[in-house]
Amino acid sequence: AKLGVSPDSIMVLSMGGSLGAKAINENMTALIAERWQNKNLFFMHSTGKYGKWVPEKLKELGVDENKASNVVIREYIDDMDVCLAASDLVIGRAGASSLSEIEAVGRASILIPSPNVAENHQYHNAMALVENDAARVIEEKDLTSEKLISEFDSLVADRETLVRLGRNAKKIGG
Repeated sequence: AKLGVSPDSIMVLSMGGSLGAKAINENMTALIAERWQNKNLFFMHSTGKYGKWVPEKLKELGVDENKASNVVIREYIDDMDVCLAASDLVIGRAGASSLSEIEAVGRASILIPSPNVAENHQYHNAMALVENDAARVIEEKDLTSEKLISEFDSLVADRETLVRLGRNAKKIGG
């Protein structure tokens, strides 16, 4: 309620790290532009340092953040604990600290592991959740807006799946 999200809404929290992963910003921009008119969805997206172009791109695609009460774009999310607690679905990278936060609060996620890390560890982190029915994964090399929207649609269409993934994530987090 603190964020102004209706309890009936599905809150989507998305981010690509403090610098802002271009692939996540581009594909989330496309997803938000396609789905923001569904008032049962609430989007909060963190662009990171290099994503300052996102609000302008959304405006070009017909999403005026100032008029769309269910779309919030921030460069950084300072109150991550509050946002995570309010979220139903998290879309982002699969770094160890991100995953421990997702697991601690027990949230469903679509993970897009960074390909630019040592020994592809984010992919392995993400697959540990997938193997426990706690997340979905799209590798960045396979990431398209169509693929993200399809995975997103299948999850938000089935609240029971969101709850199950979140519950399983929490089990991993202990």
